Amino acid sequence: MAKRYYWLKLKEDFFEQRVIKKLRKIAGGDTYTIIYLKLQLLAMKNDGKLVFENVEDDFASEMALELDEDVENVKVTLMYLEKNNLIETISDEEYFLPEVLSVTGSETASAIRVREHREKKKTLQCNNNVITKKQDVIEVKQECSVEKEKEKEITTNINNNNNIISDQEEKVVVNSNGVLQQEIKMLLGVRKIKTYDIIKLNKPIERIKFVIDFCNKNNKADGYLYKALKDDWELKEVQQEEKACHYTKPKEAYKELI
Repeated sequence: MAKRYYWLKLKEDFFEQRVIKKLRKIAGGDTYTIIYLKLQLLAMKNDGKLVFENVEDDFASEMALELDEDVENVKVTLMYLEKNNLIETISDEEYFLPEVLSVTGSETASAIRVREHREKKKTLQCNNNVITKKQDVIEVKQECSVEKEKEKEITTNINNNNNIISDQEEKVVVNSNGVLQQEIKMLLGVRKIKTYDIIKLNKPIERIKFVIDFCNKNNKADGYLYKALKDDWELKEVQQEEKACHYTKPKEAYKELI
């Protein structure tokens, strides 16, 4: 399997968001903001999920160990994220950061090689402009032709792979009159998820209706909805006042958040 590299894309207005501004105004808020970003980095390779492996007594302590951060600072950060719907509890062992999916970038090693190859070619072409002798120009053109053929082969291989993936995606069964697509579009309403992204998951329409209805009732983000469908999460109605907190909340930090 090809090696894949990941990176976190920081939104241009990240520090302009009200929820981040409020976090930074708390005493120690800059530290809490850094902890939030480090949690996103930790979750991005796992589709936005953080896993509690019971190495420590509670989730906050285990995250503090993983991030090399103070336990109390991590507890305050988790408490704030939960209060502002920036972290969601899937189970006692799994937690979900809904913002991660939209800010995660990734690239395979082969794609990186193609990009570097193109950059090298552009540099070579720029250097060729300073060559004045006719023979030198001919040799450079020959080299460029060879490089172009190599790049064409690499690009052709990538396109062939993409065509295979596209052919597989087109095999998703949809009613010929487009009824399923229209029905899902109506269920999604104002959500920004593309109808085709839901269809290609190939889930029963009853399951799609249930998950969308659950997420609408419980104010869940688009990322949560997509993952719940894709991974067949077991969804249960949870009263807001009955939500169990899986880490100890320090009294001093709680007063600051209130």
